[in-house]
Amino acid sequence: MGTQGTVPHDLTAVPYETDDESLPFTHGFWHGSQERKGTPMSEATPTLPQPSSERVMIGRLQLHYLDWGNAAAPALLCVHGYTSSADAFNGFARNFQDRFHIMALDVRGHGESEWSPTGAYTYHDQAGDLAAFADQLGLGQFILLGTSMGGIIAMTYAMQHGQRLRALVLNDIGPEVEHGSQRITQMVGSRPDQFTTLDEAMAYRREASSIVAGRTAAEQHELALGVLRQRPDGKWGWKMDPAYIRQRVEGGAPMRPNLWPALEQLSCPTLIVWGTDSDVLSETQARRMVQTLPKGELLAIPGVGHASSLAEPTSLAGLERFLLSSVGPAGG
Repeated sequence: MGTQGTVPHDLTAVPYETDDESLPFTHGFWHGSQERKGTPMSEATPTLPQPSSERVMIGRLQLHYLDWGNAAAPALLCVHGYTSSADAFNGFARNFQDRFHIMALDVRGHGESEWSPTGAYTYHDQAGDLAAFADQLGLGQFILLGTSMGGIIAMTYAMQHGQRLRALVLNDIGPEVEHGSQRITQMVGSRPDQFTTLDEAMAYRREASSIVAGRTAAEQHELALGVLRQRPDGKWGWKMDPAYIRQRVEGGAPMRPNLWPALEQLSCPTLIVWGTDSDVLSETQARRMVQTLPKGELLAIPGVGHASSLAEPTSLAGLERFLLSSVGPAGG
């Protein structure tokens, strides 16, 4: 089990606004950026660092990602869960952006990334996007961090590209489906399609998730803007592709590849983050993963369900120790 180190300084997130403007087509693919503007919830809330909002063309889909700068540092790519967006990693990124080049991808059909016109939402489709993204940005070897669905995408990517990984972090997910995955599918399928106000939507999100409810008001506002969009009629709706939701509600989550062999062959250091109250990753499966991995470690987050925000003190301490040891003392 991972040991705790020095907890990095704590930062509170603030909401942001983005401009929806056209981006140039250059160098064979869409690649543009926008600075995200901090919008403090009160005059007493300090404006904190914000990432740049970037877009690239992967195949025929324009995908969005957040880039936290520091391009000379070791690359660290984050992939979010099914109900989330790239903004899920903002708290984590603010604690590590001085030591890593952190990029957080909006998976196809989520956040500001485009929807698949053919409903192509298998894990292989998503892992293919990840592979093309890493190639287009010239990442070479990099650290990969995946939460929930993002962890399945990360493991699927590792099946063919394990040699590209400098280290891997899997946040509360394993190769095998557990009963909490069906709970999430049912929750998404039954949630309201729209809300009169953003405050109403945020109240719903707090009721639906104790993890969200435990974040500060400013963090909740920022996270909500990552998954909700104001419509022309003034109401707020989900950014996720409705066809993607219907697929999962009607047919269940996409079939997971056989991921155990990928873990057996993975040579890079790998950290399994497990919330002790999780219904998506059991202790039994988490410990089997650590035993299967050649260089596996377990970081237990006491009293946390699915999934850790990666900004809890225990998470930050364990991640700091693991990440810094993965890149060496010089961070190179």
